[in-house]
Amino acid sequence: MFLIGAITLVSLLKANCDVATVEIGKRPLIVMVANTWAEHSWGLMRRRVLSPFDGMIFAYDSPRHVQFWMQDTPLPLDMLFFDGNGRLVSLHRNAVPLDQTPIDGGSNVQYVVELQAGGHPDILAEPKLLEVKACNGILIDEHLRNRTR
Repeated sequence: MFLIGAITLVSLLKANCDVATVEIGKRPLIVMVANTWAEHSWGLMRRRVLSPFDGMIFAYDSPRHVQFWMQDTPLPLDMLFFDGNGRLVSLHRNAVPLDQTPIDGGSNVQYVVELQAGGHPDILAEPKLLEVKACNGILIDEHLRNRTR
């Protein structure tokens, strides 16, 4: 097993992605990106379907203690909480729709991935590392090079 360099994940914030391709273990996912305070606040509220996306990734500029809730979110969700190196910190399965009970992701969390509950049993059975592969359909490294020109 290899350790993902933090720079790849931090690139998610620097590239201002709207949509990213990520891998958890070897499973590719297409996720919406929430990397601003407003996007974190809104999240998946009021969404009834995720198509064509697999879910959403929340990216923070540094590790922190996080809590989520399901207020105004009608979809049941699985939540995976990762540290700055992409290692799983905690996992919450089948968050109850519209529930206001805080879901504690723990400390040292920098990335949270929300997926429709039960939709990815292979990931939940043995979640490994989180890696960002592309931003808005473009490979992350290429995207960052183009923004600096």
